[in-house]
Amino acid sequence: MEFFLIRHSTPDVPKGTCYGRTDLSLASNFEIEFETIRSKLDRPLDKLYSSPSRRCRELAEFLKNDSIGKAELSDLLMELDFGSWEGKLWSEIPRAESEYWTNDFVNQRTPNGESYLDLSQRVSAFLEGILLSLPMDSKIGIVTHAGVIRTFLSRLTSLPLEKGFLFDLDYGSVSKISTGKNGTEFFSKVVYWNR
Repeated sequence: MEFFLIRHSTPDVPKGTCYGRTDLSLASNFEIEFETIRSKLDRPLDKLYSSPSRRCRELAEFLKNDSIGKAELSDLLMELDFGSWEGKLWSEIPRAESEYWTNDFVNQRTPNGESYLDLSQRVSAFLEGILLSLPMDSKIGIVTHAGVIRTFLSRLTSLPLEKGFLFDLDYGSVSKISTGKNGTEFFSKVVYWNR
């Protein structure tokens, strides 16, 4: 199975804003970015999934084709919920709160939000559903967010969650993972990331 993990294009948001679940519009040049993203996909997809966030959904709608039709939306692919911090500038978040979270973001939740472990559990449930329900020769496109993609990459490569930020992901990046099965065990390899 091949996974094409596609990060949404550039959102229209002030630099330094904390956003995860906040539903944002796209930057004005999104059509150019959409074409660039499509050119990075080296083969037709068999199935396309997307976060329901506008910045992902609109890209997924653009990437669909006659063979796969409409993208299947899944709340499991939503970005990390930053709770009370959503929409604030990072500089406006009390330092004691942000340091508490950044010191152990895997396990600590943001105020009224999620931890990275919560995000990982959602992504794992989504991934297991795909691995158990689709043929192993499927080519799967997933339009989503950087946090979700880092979690996928960590999970599929057995990298600890706290190391997921080693994967630097630009807007519009495409990461490809090849997954196979050896008896009852799944194995994966990163073909490329942030292409």
